[in-house]
Amino acid sequence: MKNPKKFFTVTIVILIMLAAFAVRFYNFHDWLYFKMDQSRDANLISQAIENGPGYLPLLGPRAGATEVESGYLRLGPIFYYFQYIAGKLFKSIQPDVLAYPDLFFSIAVLPLLFLFFRLYFSRRHSLLILAMYAFSFLIIQYSRFAWNPNSLPFFFILSFYALLKFLNSESVRKRMAWIALWSVGIAVGSQLHFFGFFTLLGASGLLLLFHYQVWKKKELRELFQKSALKKFAMFAGTAILFFGLIYTPVILSDVMRKGENAKNFVDALGSKAENKPFLDKIGKSFSENLHYYCLITTSDCYQSKMEKDLFPIALTAIILVAGLLLAMRKLWKKTESGMQRDFLRLFLIWAGVFFILTIPVSFQLRPRFFIVVFAIPFMALGLIYQFLEEKYGRKILIVPLLATAGILLYNAQGTAAWFSEQQKSQSGSTDIERTLILKTKDGVTLGQLQRVVDYIYSKHNPDANIYYYVKPEHVAPVRYLLELKKDPQMNISPLKVNNDPNAQYFAIAPADNSLDSLYAKVEGNFNILSAEQFGQLKVYEIDFINRSVSAEFRFKTNTRKKDRIFWNDVFGTREMKNKFLKSKAMNNEIAEKQFFSLN
Repeated sequence: MKNPKKFFTVTIVILIMLAAFAVRFYNFHDWLYFKMDQSRDANLISQAIENGPGYLPLLGPRAGATEVESGYLRLGPIFYYFQYIAGKLFKSIQPDVLAYPDLFFSIAVLPLLFLFFRLYFSRRHSLLILAMYAFSFLIIQYSRFAWNPNSLPFFFILSFYALLKFLNSESVRKRMAWIALWSVGIAVGSQLHFFGFFTLLGASGLLLLFHYQVWKKKELRELFQKSALKKFAMFAGTAILFFGLIYTPVILSDVMRKGENAKNFVDALGSKAENKPFLDKIGKSFSENLHYYCLITTSDCYQSKMEKDLFPIALTAIILVAGLLLAMRKLWKKTESGMQRDFLRLFLIWAGVFFILTIPVSFQLRPRFFIVVFAIPFMALGLIYQFLEEKYGRKILIVPLLATAGILLYNAQGTAAWFSEQQKSQSGSTDIERTLILKTKDGVTLGQLQRVVDYIYSKHNPDANIYYYVKPEHVAPVRYLLELKKDPQMNISPLKVNNDPNAQYFAIAPADNSLDSLYAKVEGNFNILSAEQFGQLKVYEIDFINRSVSAEFRFKTNTRKKDRIFWNDVFGTREMKNKFLKSKAMNNEIAEKQFFSLN
């Protein structure tokens, strides 16, 4: 490479990517988060991986935070298609393989982020804020398991980068390519999470309005000239074409189901928000935004009582307020033009749209909502770094270096604390504070569930039907892992005390709790035949006392009506294999309802 600066930059970006991959892939299998959502998705996609693409659905995961009168509001299926590609490439339906797409996009976003930052920041400042992003504790955590929102950062940056290039390119051919890429980013990102859908559309729409300043008569007249309208038609047509191609499964599903998902979407938009005073919602939104931005920036503020984290909260507030004020100051003074001006507009619009969207749901906010603004606090830091250099020159570089080192150390400490929890949870009961995916923090990972299932299988009597008890969020994961054994003689069911003469019973419970919940669930007493602890879990082989049996008993397979359409249905091959309609589908649905009712 002839340019030494470019060679140095590329080398540093690659080193950041390698280090980021190492920290994301460390103990990836055993420490994988594998609960209800993950096993539900794995159960569905495994059918397509093993039996062909005809078993891919036209709709994706349900939107868990929305309520509609009938059925489920579902996202687009692109997340499932990513998992299908991973499963086919690695020829596996193991849970960690199905998490590879999220891992991949968490690394792929890094060079894209650098290019995005370079639209405004200097080379050195871009590298500094890229490093802080790459090693943010919360961003690392959301890259280490499979979940439909986890890849949103890549498609956000792709969309915004393409839009900025589109708005500031002269060549019509290049603008066509950029608007197509923007449309792809929008179409994919909007299928991963509805919060992403509204943030992407809102921020992109407002940036277009501010760029073209349509409220001015002169600009408005220019937009309605024949040549401008012709270009607009070409660009709009290109965007619609690519958007429509990616949304083809969703469109086909609604055509075949008479607009069911579209109606559910409209119903969800009109659903009643939580009954709280508007000012209370705004106040809550401010506090929650500060809380979670602090978590992204420093890895602290993970506890509910913010007074325990006054320093990182104050630090985060200073970073955000200073960054926003500096952006507004530059726009007000009109010191920037073209690309840089649009970059500042996007920064303010992106943060503002997200904040407005959080107000109606301010009392239900969780870390996952902030996936769409992972880059915001680091962009604010970049603006502070730039201001200091403009005011004091390159001699002030030591300040950004020290600030970056401090942020990196903060997050390294948080990541190390989380890894320590994960390590301890594999061998015994431990306090879990750093796993922030759900409100329920039990420290149970794939490694523990796998060992539990291996133990059950080792105790399994030939020709016996396995009945197991476990709390709702682990019903589907345990079943999925048992079915990976591919034992055609093994029938599996959540706990039922029936008259099956070939029944074999197991109970799985938190290691530091008794089986009181099982006693409350079933009638009659039971004996414990054997027990073994695997990290946070303890598995018992049990036998019910005085249980009546009958030679007439037959193990029944439950079926359910499909609430989605698959590609097989589109092409008229509606005959699905029996195992696709077996009881695991029903049990996953039941367990999912129980899980959401508890959380």
